[in-house]
Amino acid sequence: LFRSEKTGAIDLSMDPNNPRTLYAAFWEAQRKPYTIVGGGEECGLFKSTDGGDTWQEITRNPGLPTSMLGKIGVVVSPAQSGRVWAIIDAEDGAIFRSDDGGEHWQRLCEDRSIRARPWYYMHIIADPQDAETIWALDVQAWKSIDGGRTFFEVQIPHGDHHD
Repeated sequence: LFRSEKTGAIDLSMDPNNPRTLYAAFWEAQRKPYTIVGGGEECGLFKSTDGGDTWQEITRNPGLPTSMLGKIGVVVSPAQSGRVWAIIDAEDGAIFRSDDGGEHWQRLCEDRSIRARPWYYMHIIADPQDAETIWALDVQAWKSIDGGRTFFEVQIPHGDHHD
């Protein structure tokens, strides 16, 4: 799956219950001296149901942002097949959840602090046993236990939280 010379896959998630189902997030970014440009027309979200042989763009499926996109993180819930989470940097970005394999999305937590400094690091992780628990990692570590509606900061030493 190729977008362009300035856009590449930034995240990839496989449904652990069906390894033929994959989701890929693409980020258009340029890093130059003293400048970082992140986001653009080629950012997007894609799905494959045949192990990556073919891909369908799902970037503008119902419920997802309509504005210009930036960095995207995506993860499939191991606890509930068909549940997909996305953290999307955009003017109308937020945490999004789909319960039908990416066909329709629900906009959940809009708190901008959960998407702080996405050009540096931004990732979403699904709990392997509880379909209602997710983690958002960036400069801080955030946890939701209510299906992504609200998050609380988890106090962990150090100021960068990578997976």
